[in-house]
Amino acid sequence: MGEPFLIRPEDGSYPAGLRDLEAPPPLFVIGETSASPAVALVGTRRCTSYGLGLALAFGRALANAGWITVSGLARGIDAAAHRGCLDAGGEAVAVLGSGVDIVYPAENRDLYQRILQGHGMVISEYPPGTRPDRWRFPARNRLIAAISSAVVVVEAGEKGGALITARLGAEVGRPVLAVPGDIDRPASIGCNRLIRDGAIPVLGPEDLIAELELMLGAPPRGSAGGNGIIPASGVLIDDLPGIWRCTPAEALARVARMEIAGQARRDGDLVLPEPVTRVRGKT
Repeated sequence: MGEPFLIRPEDGSYPAGLRDLEAPPPLFVIGETSASPAVALVGTRRCTSYGLGLALAFGRALANAGWITVSGLARGIDAAAHRGCLDAGGEAVAVLGSGVDIVYPAENRDLYQRILQGHGMVISEYPPGTRPDRWRFPARNRLIAAISSAVVVVEAGEKGGALITARLGAEVGRPVLAVPGDIDRPASIGCNRLIRDGAIPVLGPEDLIAELELMLGAPPRGSAGGNGIIPASGVLIDDLPGIWRCTPAEALARVARMEIAGQARRDGDLVLPEPVTRVRGKT
């Protein structure tokens, strides 16, 4: 699986996004990934079965699209995101709050090994052998946010690391997306508040890919899950649910987002493509 090696901010292999931090740290690394954009999938350890299922599905969707999944290898949402990504043959980056040779929690050793046996990477700013002290994890979250082109929060309570990651991501210009949930569900309080405060709601795996396409451009593996480019001749609005494999309401919502992003315009019942004039988020 390789030995840890050190990369510094001035090195060409250093992740470009981390240079947006006020003081980019040297990194200890095992493994490697491609240069594809990365997306953070994070959430609470005290998640629900609903959240676990979504994290798995989101990880698979990112892998199928060719984007890299970044998370913290924690139990709960993080582990499910990594597992979904790996099950679909995707690239994963685990950012640790310990040395890169220390697996925490130990129950995720199989995921750690799968990441390094495939096309993936484990990184940390802490030297090998560093134990996972509690205070190290909030600092770790700034690396998850900065290395990614967008931050997706699947489930989050009123407090916790996922909300720290979202806040730090916004501070360095990363778009933040969140899954809405029942207002009385503890694991949805954080996500609902993020959406109230301006985060983009995500309604499922295909909606996630559609939103990321608006921010990051076409996925490395091509448009996924029926989120195809509108042909030059246009397409009838009533035909989009079948093309995009979604409900009519979801199709209308996506057209509205594409209009805002300058990717489409309505002409009566016809939807026509337009060159992108404005893209949300930082790439």
